[in-house]
Amino acid sequence: MSDARPVLVLVSGAPGSGKSTLAARLATDLRLPLLTKDAIKEALLDAVAAPDRSRSRELGAASFAVLYAVVGRLLDAGVGVVVEGNFRRGRSEGELQPLAARTRTRLVHCETRPEATIRHYAERAARGERHPGHHDGAALADLRRDLDAGIYAPLELGIPTLRVDTTAGYTPDLEAILAFAAGAGRLE
Repeated sequence: MSDARPVLVLVSGAPGSGKSTLAARLATDLRLPLLTKDAIKEALLDAVAAPDRSRSRELGAASFAVLYAVVGRLLDAGVGVVVEGNFRRGRSEGELQPLAARTRTRLVHCETRPEATIRHYAERAARGERHPGHHDGAALADLRRDLDAGIYAPLELGIPTLRVDTTAGYTPDLEAILAFAAGAGRLE
């Protein structure tokens, strides 16, 4: 008997851990829509100003609320989805658990050494690759603190979880990640 519930693939990790790139690849290969917190936040940033880090954080929280609402609507329609965000352990589970309970959910968690995450994040900020409303330069100290506190550890959702080392490509490899996300994976 097959499980008709929609697929929900959560891609998590710290900012700068490679989750956006991997989520885009998973969505393409799995032929699922991709929703990201940053895409929503950047649309909000274009509509309303975020002159400082405090306002950027407020819009980040609003972006997560919109993300969860849209994901819920897609799932209600029976549409599977890949969802990417810098979910926070101990905070994000409350919103994600009800979504996971009604889907075939997989968590793909991207991670690398903290110093590599910080370096990648700082380099990206220096290149100005992201919307200026993120205030990435001012957020570097927050990232260091959050990494030290374990905020970006894998979420505790009681679902199949795959930890992916993004230090030099993907470990496990992309084929194994795709198999896991498609439901062929194992519980961690």
